[in-house]
Amino acid sequence: MPPVGQLARDHWRGAWNGDGHAPEGEQPDGYRDYDRKVPLLATTLKLLAAHGPHVPVGWRYGHSTWQSLDDALDNPDDFRAYSVRAEARRKAREAELERARREREEERHRMEAAQWVCPGCRSSVYPDAGLTASGECSPCLSDRRRAAEAAQEQTGQAPGGGIFGWRRRA
Repeated sequence: MPPVGQLARDHWRGAWNGDGHAPEGEQPDGYRDYDRKVPLLATTLKLLAAHGPHVPVGWRYGHSTWQSLDDALDNPDDFRAYSVRAEARRKAREAELERARREREEERHRMEAAQWVCPGCRSSVYPDAGLTASGECSPCLSDRRRAAEAAQEQTGQAPGGGIFGWRRRA
């Protein structure tokens, strides 16, 4: 049986059509095109007569196990199977995108719930902007510090105070 299968290989083996460019982390996928191919089956009359065609008595070249006639005539690696795998991959990608969208939405809701109004500028401030002891936002606190430093310079005091305040400035 093996020499017959090898000699007839071009007539029963489908042509491979691979997608060739799998996303990162996935194996390349594809299917066999059995257009204009004839399935080559082998069995013995003894097995067929004893068990009939509905139990695994036939061997299809290119398949790995003994099969019933119906299973042997099916092409588990054809475009139908590829379409099912592609649809499963598409659904998995959509589920991942939906999960990421939900996480972003939940994070946005957490940020909205944690915001406060700055007493200095009256704008909405989010936790990552930095809350000071006075409740001011970081920009208002920076503006107040710059104003204090400018006032100190105008009065002639060293910014940072003390005799060595000029050294801290650098």
